[in-house]
Amino acid sequence: MAQFGKDRFPEGYQSAVGMGARQMLHQNSIKLATLLKEHNILQNSKTIFELGSGPARNLYYIWLENKNLNLFCSDLFKDASLESMHSDIKDKVTFFEGDSEDIVRTELISDLDIFLVSDHFMHLQYDKAKKIIDWVCDNWKPKHVMLRELKKEFETPNHPRLYHNYHRFLDNYEMVYEGDSAQDSCYFIWILKRK
Repeated sequence: MAQFGKDRFPEGYQSAVGMGARQMLHQNSIKLATLLKEHNILQNSKTIFELGSGPARNLYYIWLENKNLNLFCSDLFKDASLESMHSDIKDKVTFFEGDSEDIVRTELISDLDIFLVSDHFMHLQYDKAKKIIDWVCDNWKPKHVMLRELKKEFETPNHPRLYHNYHRFLDNYEMVYEGDSAQDSCYFIWILKRK
C-alpha cells in the first residue's frame, strides 16, 4: 500500500537530503540556482519560499547567488532539517514545520518573488497536490514559480511517485523556461512568471 507523509519520510530521511546528500542532489540544487540566475529572476528577488524543502539544500545554493534573499521553507520535521542544513543559512531561514497543505493554507507569505517546489509534489496525494496548486495560484500569487518534478510517463503510483496537473499553473503564469533535468531526464524543470 502506498505511504505518504511521515509514514514514508521519517525524521532520519532529512540527513540523506541535506548538505550530506549524494553529489547528484547537490548538482540538482546548483542547476536550479543557475537557471534562476540565467533568467534574471534572482537579481530582483527579495523573498523565496520552498515547499517541502527538507534541510533547504536548494535554498542554500540559491542564497549563494543572492545573499539578500529572505528565505522561507517548510517540511515535516524542523529540528531534523536544521541538523542537516548548511550552517551559513540556519539563522537566515524562516522554517514552517508541518504538512504542506496546512502550511500553504495558514502561512501566506505576501509579496513572494519565488515559490519553489523540487521533488516534492510527486510525494503528495493527488487531491492534496491539487489543493496546494489551486491555493498558491489563487491566494499566494507569487511572482515566479519554479518546479522540478517527475514527468507523467515516469509516474509510479504504487511506489508512489505521482504526476499532477501542473498545467493548472498556466492559467495564471506564462512559461519562462521549460527543460529536462540534466541529472535525470525523468524530471522536468519549469520556471513560470505571473501574467
